[in-house]
Amino acid sequence: MPVDLHKPPHLIVVHGAQRGRARQLRHDRAVSKLVNDALVASGISENYTVRQYVYEDRKDRHPTVRLGKLVSLAIARGRPLAGLALATAVDLVGDVLLSIADGSTAQQVRAGLKASILESHAAGHRVLVVAHSLGTLYALQAVNELVNESPQHFAGNDRRLWATQGLVTLGSPLGLDFRLFGLHVFPRFPLSTLPSDCERFPWHNFFSRHDPVVTGRVFGECMVCTEAESPVERRYRPHADAAGWLLNGHHVRTRTRWLTAHAAYWTAPAVGEQLVGMLWG
Repeated sequence: MPVDLHKPPHLIVVHGAQRGRARQLRHDRAVSKLVNDALVASGISENYTVRQYVYEDRKDRHPTVRLGKLVSLAIARGRPLAGLALATAVDLVGDVLLSIADGSTAQQVRAGLKASILESHAAGHRVLVVAHSLGTLYALQAVNELVNESPQHFAGNDRRLWATQGLVTLGSPLGLDFRLFGLHVFPRFPLSTLPSDCERFPWHNFFSRHDPVVTGRVFGECMVCTEAESPVERRYRPHADAAGWLLNGHHVRTRTRWLTAHAAYWTAPAVGEQLVGMLWG
């Protein structure tokens, strides 16, 4: 289905593992600032819309996660700080376990994201998907499933007409390969082959060598990372090339370590510059 190039593009933002409530998420504002700053720096004036895809409420309603929070609070009764720490840990681990178990909750999250992409596309808007942390797993799977289930949305040699024009991942754990409680964490997903004869699907991955979610190391030391290659690129690039995906790695110098490095992508100018280049470059 052709899009209307005169309509403002939509950027769909997918959050990662979170503690707290969905209403507290403001990543759409962070992306808007990145794009605005990049547009001003380039002397460009363009309209666009940032949509935040939130799945936190679905996860919080899962019986296992709710039970885990109640148990953690009971264990720490009379010790509010310990109870808060345990409940937070259960919240974050619950996010990860529900994503890798691939049960009904994970399927609902992916289905909702695909519906959001197709809704913007059907309204005639170009679409970029921007995902952070655990959200990169859902985003990659959702786009991959769209290519596999609806190849007509990616046919032709003008990707401006595709259901989504690209994927941007921030602080992704997709390069990690280990097991947790007997489950294979972040297995490599086979990428669906694009039906286009010559166009390739852009996937830009931003990483920091000090981000523990990227490196799998507590303090994020990843000396083997280069300017354009993290564990994600090493794991996916050969398969991406064969399937018609164009995977590019971008190292971000955050000047921070550990979890602050994992959150620093939301203020990295390079991310906004890449988004502007993908939409109007």
